[in-house]
Amino acid sequence: MTSESTPTTPPTAAEEAHLVALGYSGTDFHRSMSLWANLALGFTYLSPLVGVYSLFAYSLTLGGPPAIWWIFIVGAGQFLVALVFGEVVSQYPLAGGIYPWCRRLWGRKYAWIVAWVYLWAVIVTVTAVAEFGGGFVAALFGIEATKEVGLATAVGLLLLAMAINYSGTHMLARVAQIGLGAELIGVIALGLYLLIFQRENSFSVFFDSMGAGGSDAYIVIFFGASLSWLFLFYGFEAFGVVAE
Repeated sequence: MTSESTPTTPPTAAEEAHLVALGYSGTDFHRSMSLWANLALGFTYLSPLVGVYSLFAYSLTLGGPPAIWWIFIVGAGQFLVALVFGEVVSQYPLAGGIYPWCRRLWGRKYAWIVAWVYLWAVIVTVTAVAEFGGGFVAALFGIEATKEVGLATAVGLLLLAMAINYSGTHMLARVAQIGLGAELIGVIALGLYLLIFQRENSFSVFFDSMGAGGSDAYIVIFFGASLSWLFLFYGFEAFGVVAE
């Protein structure tokens, strides 16, 4: 695999032996992204702020305020999945992530299926995020969020994302770092502002279903509201995909 830069630190003897076993040598294994850039790329891909803005209204409408607890339940479960990804990527630190991992652990046929599923998942996810961006772009420029505006915004965002991806690893890392900083500032600043100046309810509201689901058993409604939080924690495998 070619890269735009050379590694800043040469591999140790143990790392060199590991790379040789994987079919690499210390001279052709390059880490063109720093730890901070890799973290920024994974975080912006996961993008919890976008997920909350896009999906929380669905959970709130379906399950009422107690649906917020799913963010902790799903987060705890996905943390265990992240630990598995971390262990695998530490053993197979290769670019491409899921495909080479599955090929070595399970075989080529399983890896082929997983790669195609992941490819379509990424296509659907990126397109969905671009589509959700239409309303925010319209609000930013003070125009009506019509179907035409939403379509044009989605296409424009997809073309912009494609251009950034094709511009090279370093440009992608810079954009990811800017996005991480902006998102953290937005989450912290907006969260503190709403908590301090716009709080309308007491903490007990998180235990009040407010009649969600009507006469149906609330446990069913509660599990239905979990779907949005499952989508919110999708994407952290990006850290391993760009390991090299």
